[in-house]
Amino acid sequence: MKEEVMERVNEAIEASGYDALLVFGYDNIQYLTGAYLHYPQSFPDRYMALFWPKEELPTTIVPHEWESSFLNLAWVNKTKTYTEKPGSPSSIVEIAVLLTKNTVRKTGKIGVDVNRIPLNLYNRLESALEDFQLVPCDDLLRELRIKKTPRELELIKEVAGKTDHAIAGQAHHVLVVQASGEMSNTENVRIHALERELDEVGHHAVAQVVTGTNTEKWWPGAPMYGIGFDRVPKHHEWMRMELVSTVKGYWCNGARMLAMGEMTEEQKADYQKLVILRETIRANLKPGVKASEVYEAVKAVAAEKGITMEPKLTMGAGVGVTNYEPPYISRADETVLEEGMVVVFSPVVHGEGGELLMNKDVFVITETGNMVVGWWKDWREPFICNYTY
Repeated sequence: MKEEVMERVNEAIEASGYDALLVFGYDNIQYLTGAYLHYPQSFPDRYMALFWPKEELPTTIVPHEWESSFLNLAWVNKTKTYTEKPGSPSSIVEIAVLLTKNTVRKTGKIGVDVNRIPLNLYNRLESALEDFQLVPCDDLLRELRIKKTPRELELIKEVAGKTDHAIAGQAHHVLVVQASGEMSNTENVRIHALERELDEVGHHAVAQVVTGTNTEKWWPGAPMYGIGFDRVPKHHEWMRMELVSTVKGYWCNGARMLAMGEMTEEQKADYQKLVILRETIRANLKPGVKASEVYEAVKAVAAEKGITMEPKLTMGAGVGVTNYEPPYISRADETVLEEGMVVVFSPVVHGEGGELLMNKDVFVITETGNMVVGWWKDWREPFICNYTY
């Protein structure tokens, strides 16, 4: 992946007219360096930065304590370290200024991801680099990240497949063993994730299993931590199983439904709502179509079929070095879809009994349309559990 990303970035810097990029957002740094560290987002007052000058190799600025971990994971092997009191940006600014002044001509154009950099850090940087042009590079980074490289797509297919398989593994336990409480089922999802070498350590990682009346609520609106502890699913109830996990820092969001016993006619009709919406988006996800147009197409079919969807939610979003990124399947996103983009379709529909039902399916935009990745089984039908409730 190193060569794919570095070639893209160098071409983008050249085409944009930047003399250098100075990037502070951890997600952007991970994308640009390949280093997935578990902890930076848990320490917002410890700063990292990447300085990438035109036609030269990049340098990463990291806290001294993080350097060895970073170098073990990154393809960028030039670093500058600093030691300072957490929350004080003075040292990292000094290093960034030194790199800039030693590399870029005065009045040079420096791209900064202003949507990620803390305000106090940006103000110090702007003052120290008053002879240079600091301009936003957020759109450039967005365009780089939104279209995945071939190696990125391989990783996303891998994590999507393992996520789906982990959820199915948990479902298999419910199929063949006397059903246990929601807390135990949730732990089973995590165990099956680890068995498949998925990583659940990190800022986004979460697993949840809810059943019956608890499926009427949204995490964390269900009981404490989103699960009902000792609540055991009953006959003719739904079980909703969710997992967010990563492989080598590339994320996937998974969710599937399990029916406790042969489905009632109402349950069959409720699950068919998810199937109808999936087939609708499958017909509309293709190059040249706007994300907002896909959203409107799904909304129109939902209205026509009398499907009630949970309001004020995007129907889907991309994944990559974060578990939620462009393109967004929403009315507000005018992104024109292109080959190599990824969308996780995640409609939330209301069942007849008040349940919130959900399937999450990963689509890769292809040259002629799209491809579903990660299906361990055919999810046009849910798992059905007999005699274990």
